[in-house]
Amino acid sequence: MFEIKTSQDFYAMLVANYDDYMESPDSGRLALNCAITAYHLHEWVWGDWLKTDYAVQKALGIRDRDSFLAWIDRACRWFRAVQDLANGTKHFARDSGFETSRVTGYDTGPYGIGPYGRGYLLIDYGEGAGEHQFQPAAHLLEVVVRFWRDFFRADRPSPDLSESKHHLAPLTETSVTGRRASAAS
Repeated sequence: MFEIKTSQDFYAMLVANYDDYMESPDSGRLALNCAITAYHLHEWVWGDWLKTDYAVQKALGIRDRDSFLAWIDRACRWFRAVQDLANGTKHFARDSGFETSRVTGYDTGPYGIGPYGRGYLLIDYGEGAGEHQFQPAAHLLEVVVRFWRDFFRADRPSPDLSESKHHLAPLTETSVTGRRASAAS
């Protein structure tokens, strides 16, 4: 599609969407674009190369696209929330198991106003989530973008892998997949 032809191209689009969102962390449009791209990247990875890369399939313990998606859900605990955002947007689903809101000023959210006096988006998992009731959307999206970055570094290393201009924690000894990264960080 246009210049997006490979899963690495789609990942580059995810990084660009994430960077756009981080410039306007109170934009639901930009957050949802990022979430939709982050979720659908699994389809691009599968279709582009993973469906025929039996060595990586074996290392991950997967056999098909559904087991790959289940593996992602286990490897990245916040991926399910991104999936719910993406599918809720696509299918006009209002009941995702959590509430979303835009925090615009002091006393309008649990953390007050965001960095530099800016608003931000918030996910509320309800009182039953205890201390994990509230999650800023920026934190959720950063974790998932970082997951995909580490996945590509470990399983499809490339010297021209896109990098975010916003803070994403550096790759450690082992990636989020629990396997040693193949490329330099």
